[in-house]
Amino acid sequence: MNRKDILKMCIQNLKRRRSRTLLTLLGVLIGCCSIVIMVSIGIGMAESQNRMLAEMGDLTIITVTPKQNGKGKIKLNDSALGQIRHMEHVAAVTPKLNLEEYECTIRLYAGANDRYVAEWSTVAGIDTRELDRMGYKLISGQNARQSGDVLTGQYLAYNFADTFRPEGSNTVDRWGGGFGEDGNPVSVPDPYFDAASTPISLEIEMNGKKVRTPLKTTGVLKEDYVKGSETSDGLLMNIDDLKKLLQDLQGSAKADPSYKTVLVKVTDITHVAAVEKEIRSMGYSTSSMESIREPMEKEARQKQMMLGGLGAISLFVAALGITNTMIMSISERTREIGIMKSLGCYVRDIRLLFLSEAGAIGLLGGLVGCVVSMLIAIGINLASFPGPFEPSRLIAAVVGSETLSRVCVVPPWLLLAAVLFSVGIGLGSGYYPANKAVQISALEAIKTS
Repeated sequence: MNRKDILKMCIQNLKRRRSRTLLTLLGVLIGCCSIVIMVSIGIGMAESQNRMLAEMGDLTIITVTPKQNGKGKIKLNDSALGQIRHMEHVAAVTPKLNLEEYECTIRLYAGANDRYVAEWSTVAGIDTRELDRMGYKLISGQNARQSGDVLTGQYLAYNFADTFRPEGSNTVDRWGGGFGEDGNPVSVPDPYFDAASTPISLEIEMNGKKVRTPLKTTGVLKEDYVKGSETSDGLLMNIDDLKKLLQDLQGSAKADPSYKTVLVKVTDITHVAAVEKEIRSMGYSTSSMESIREPMEKEARQKQMMLGGLGAISLFVAALGITNTMIMSISERTREIGIMKSLGCYVRDIRLLFLSEAGAIGLLGGLVGCVVSMLIAIGINLASFPGPFEPSRLIAAVVGSETLSRVCVVPPWLLLAAVLFSVGIGLGSGYYPANKAVQISALEAIKTS
């Protein structure tokens, strides 16, 4: 028999006992759905965890500090920065200077006649030439590119108090709008002024000496606590400009050639652990979101395996149904097998026929199961979205969105794996009945009524 004849007979035999075939298909369908839904829930958990971590900041940033706060023998200097820059998978490196590390008082003034005053703020300096490569994002304006340019944090304006208003009601609470079900503020009230367009002055007082300088604001940073709190409620300037301010306050003292903090940008999140390990081998301390992300990712993988295992049990139960169906089919078709043998059909063709029937049940059950799984996943996602149903959310339920988190995430590879697994289960279940079929004697089979 050629392959076309085998396929034709396979379809005919499956149609002969429709009820039995449909029930067997239903078992495979349920097993396939169980695997896809269970694994998709695990993937959805991982996606939610990554989304939560991403909201906290850039996951590819490593903060490097010298041991013993820089008092040890190994210094974090320009030579060390050069070695880190040449490491594999490192995209950018910048030293970072925090004004808070010094015993000084920081004040910010804004508006006509210094109407608005901020009694505290975070001021940091980095190599502003590396801003783009380091992944700093802007809400408005442009990056600081020249000496004297500064960037304000996203919520810096809320630090200011209006001196024209009475004490206790002279600030704007950005959390005053309350919080929604997703934990985010419902509405953020406007501050007294726009920090990007209003002239701001920085005043630093140290050891009885005071320095005040006007700032040239070029843009507003997007909040990212991994890079530093200055992206939220502080100022970011060129590190050389900040060093000059400190020299003016400290007199003619030379700046320390070593750094207390260095930020390292890695090309991809998958390389963060390796780069951290290499930097630690140089004798420095490191910190990143990897210490949080890795155990969370490991836990998510364990949950995926557990949920997938539970779903696989249903499919293995379906495999028993396929085996039972094929054995019953052989007992009913013993005479047919004997006739096929007496007509000269090869043993391999008879085996292939029964394997094709078992594989076809697995294939059809897998395909239909994937379609049903997708519909169930979309329904679960839509039900989990807060607020009333909107047609536009259908796309978000399938491919996701920046604002809505999915409970079930069904990637294409999962559907393909489910179909292949279903076919494999079908072929594996049909192997024993197929071998049993070819072992039947042709003479005895023909005699069977």
